[in-house]
Amino acid sequence: AKYFQGKKVNGEFDIRVEQAVFSELNLAAYVTGGCMVDMQVMRNGTKVVRSFKPDFALIRQHAYSMALGEDFRSLIIGLQYGGIHTVNSLYSIYNFCSKPWVFSQLIKIFNSLGPEKFPLVEQTFFPSHKQMVS
Repeated sequence: AKYFQGKKVNGEFDIRVEQAVFSELNLAAYVTGGCMVDMQVMRNGTKVVRSFKPDFALIRQHAYSMALGEDFRSLIIGLQYGGIHTVNSLYSIYNFCSKPWVFSQLIKIFNSLGPEKFPLVEQTFFPSHKQMVS
């Protein structure tokens, strides 16, 4: 936020930066009007909800983890639904939620460049744990 303090877009509009982790966010997206984001913040030991309409997002957190309660793909879908512009594409963030999907994309690069230019750790994919027993 300090890099944008006092800065303006087109010399006219103030830049306001909101920073949160996915677990602090909730949103509603609309066909006709982008989306509204609710952010829970702690102020003097009390949870306070602030609402805003984002114009742009920079996402620096994984949207999906196997840990309990760490699936935030619905927020990525909501940002996409609301047409929010991002630094890193929402398409790439959503695709990165599946590690095997990402690795399959790396295999394409491996096959086009070769193992000398693009080495990969060898892996085997199974659709489920049941197929691993042979």
